[in-house]
Amino acid sequence: MLVRVSSCGTLYWSEGELIWDDHLGHRQLKLAEGTERVLRWFGSWREPESVRDADEDPGTRESLVRVTRAMIRYEVLVVKDSSRQRREEEILRDWGPWGASARAFHFGTRSLRETEFTTSETTAKTLLEKAKASPPPSPVRPSGDYEAIPLPEPPAESLNTIGLGDALHRRRSVREFGEEPLRLRALSTLLTAARPTRPETHPDIPATGNVFKTSPSGGARHPTEVYVYARNVEGLECGFYHYDAFRHGLTPLGGKIDDDELIALAGDQEWTGNAGALLIYTSVIERNQWKYPVSRTYRILLMDVGHLSQTVYLLATALGLNITFTAALRDEMIEELLGCDPANELVLGMSVLGTALSSSA
Repeated sequence: MLVRVSSCGTLYWSEGELIWDDHLGHRQLKLAEGTERVLRWFGSWREPESVRDADEDPGTRESLVRVTRAMIRYEVLVVKDSSRQRREEEILRDWGPWGASARAFHFGTRSLRETEFTTSETTAKTLLEKAKASPPPSPVRPSGDYEAIPLPEPPAESLNTIGLGDALHRRRSVREFGEEPLRLRALSTLLTAARPTRPETHPDIPATGNVFKTSPSGGARHPTEVYVYARNVEGLECGFYHYDAFRHGLTPLGGKIDDDELIALAGDQEWTGNAGALLIYTSVIERNQWKYPVSRTYRILLMDVGHLSQTVYLLATALGLNITFTAALRDEMIEELLGCDPANELVLGMSVLGTALSSSA
């Protein structure tokens, strides 16, 4: 029998302990002192008993053998031609180009047959009790004492110029923009996609932080925050703004950049340099963690941005604007410009929009 270290696990330190995280079996194992030697020994296929050759001391040899057998039992070491080894080879073949972190995230957050779920009634009751001891984070990020520039209320008729079916079929990613400035009322209309329902419309909102918007969100958490970079917007100075969804206004953040810097933060995509505005989407992870303290919830953050950005696409189509979503961003640049801490607010994507080439909409 030949064994080798599993290719579907990772090592990390936690409170002074070395942990092996098997993201296929969803197991975290504390490794005893000296097990690093076993891992290094079985970096290639070897017989289990060969680990005796790793040390001259008889007592240490026997200890290494015991560790090796335990590692085989828990599939830290996989047996050649076993079902586990064949499965790992398939995963390496299919996921190899994306690297170890991508496959660790996917399989580590994949639910298994024995995964337990609670009913919505039980969850609701538990959350209401939790809220008494630990209030949920705000469902939107208020601007506090900072003055927010009020946005005009969008006229309903502007969204009814074409039907939903037409908007769905006309929706396209267009990477060319006109020189005419984006109208402030049009920007206001797009931002209503992130505007929550008034809290008093649902009795549980003040207690649990649930809100409702025009796009779906896992557990009604809506972790996505929206920032605006106004490059060519009627009535707005060029610069970054935070959208205050409570007050439907924009809080100036400063940070005017030139078009070369704009292109750089958008992954060197030249077409972004003529946009009227950027809508930058971040995710405030504590909103979802408060309700769902499990790693699978990270998937929901990504879905949330997809839901919201598609709604913005449809609104832009109804308004006759050109728009494209992109995730090709230099996160670190954007974090610095927005003042985001990547430990708790994640940059996830951006809608680039402007007027149509033949329109002053």
